[in-house]
Amino acid sequence: MSRNRMSLALAPIVLGISLAAIVPASAAPPMQCEIRAIAVPGGIRLESVAFGSPGLSGSYQLSLERSGASGSSNVSQGGDFEVGDDGEVVISVTEFNLGPHDKYNVALTIESSSGATYCEHVSL
Repeated sequence: MSRNRMSLALAPIVLGISLAAIVPASAAPPMQCEIRAIAVPGGIRLESVAFGSPGLSGSYQLSLERSGASGSSNVSQGGDFEVGDDGEVVISVTEFNLGPHDKYNVALTIESSSGATYCEHVSL
């Protein structure tokens, strides 16, 4: 292969490496979140989880509304967090009694330098 053809063949690789090096940090994908509902005797356990790059920190706001035959309740909490080495962090854990006809709605917002993400979990 001639020298000119080899140069042209390597151009996309060199260009790709150069472009990857100039992507700004703000282009990092936003954090993800999840609300895990785990049945426990007589109730439910909710775990709010954030996923992202290890060491990324941010804040969260959680809102929980529960209603049923025994009445209703609203809980709000918030705070700061930092993602662990495994790429996730459990940012809140809530357990409560749940009757047969009770319903609940959980909303979670996480914010970091990569933006804000919203998650919601509604009981069936």
